[in-house]
Amino acid sequence: MKKILLPLLTILLFTACQKQISPDKVSEEIAGAATNKQAKITVCHYDVITGTSKTIEVTQNALSGHLAHGDLQGECSAVLTTICDQDWMVKNMDVTTYRNGDPIPQVTDPEVWHELTTGAWCYYNNDPSNGAIYGKLYNWYAVNDPRGLTPIGWHVPSHAEWFTLSNCLEYNLAGGKMKTTGTIEAETGLWYDPNTGATNSSGFTGLPAGVRFDIETVHGQFQTIGRAGIWWSSTEYESDNNFAYEDQVLYSRSSLDWDIFKKTNGFSVRCVRN
Repeated sequence: MKKILLPLLTILLFTACQKQISPDKVSEEIAGAATNKQAKITVCHYDVITGTSKTIEVTQNALSGHLAHGDLQGECSAVLTTICDQDWMVKNMDVTTYRNGDPIPQVTDPEVWHELTTGAWCYYNNDPSNGAIYGKLYNWYAVNDPRGLTPIGWHVPSHAEWFTLSNCLEYNLAGGKMKTTGTIEAETGLWYDPNTGATNSSGFTGLPAGVRFDIETVHGQFQTIGRAGIWWSSTEYESDNNFAYEDQVLYSRSSLDWDIFKKTNGFSVRCVRN
């Protein structure tokens, strides 16, 4: 009888142990499967060998490595456009830190803004809802800071690079090819009438983000939203190092124009690939 009971007892104990460890084992298998099946993130990847960009999918763990090499999160068609062999971002800069992680101060007070000789940013009218549409406005000191305003692999275009863009798109038509279409009055866009020549055929997606003007009689005053998109260049004015070049598109013109402004003005910033 003992010979029969002992094997039976062994079987019962083994079964009980199996029942105890099964839930843990299943949990481990599920966790492992979840790790191996991370959600994919869409990235616009730049191939340095071919010099072209293409949309790929990566895991969350791989994302930081791609961004560190100049890739952009999102589909290529939504984050950049290629104009005459130059890759341009299609949105204005919207960062609060330099490339190394140091914060860029947000400055709302107009008199404090006027006195700055270091980098700063603001929303148009100090209203975050404008930032969601137009990005941020930066003074030129943020553009020129050695810590880097742009992501790795990108830079703020020089005056010469803006000039190349203008020539490529035909100066008198370039602004129209860079502006988004529609008008505020027709409730089809963000520009005031007449939004002359606007087609956005270049894919640049220029918006009338307005500016924070800072001149001797007007300190840090917000103006021209709906009427002008103005972007800093990285080029300092040769005759006076208090000034730098900017490039602009206007609601009433189809050209891409440029001017020279004091570095304490607040303008939008675009990036072009290195």
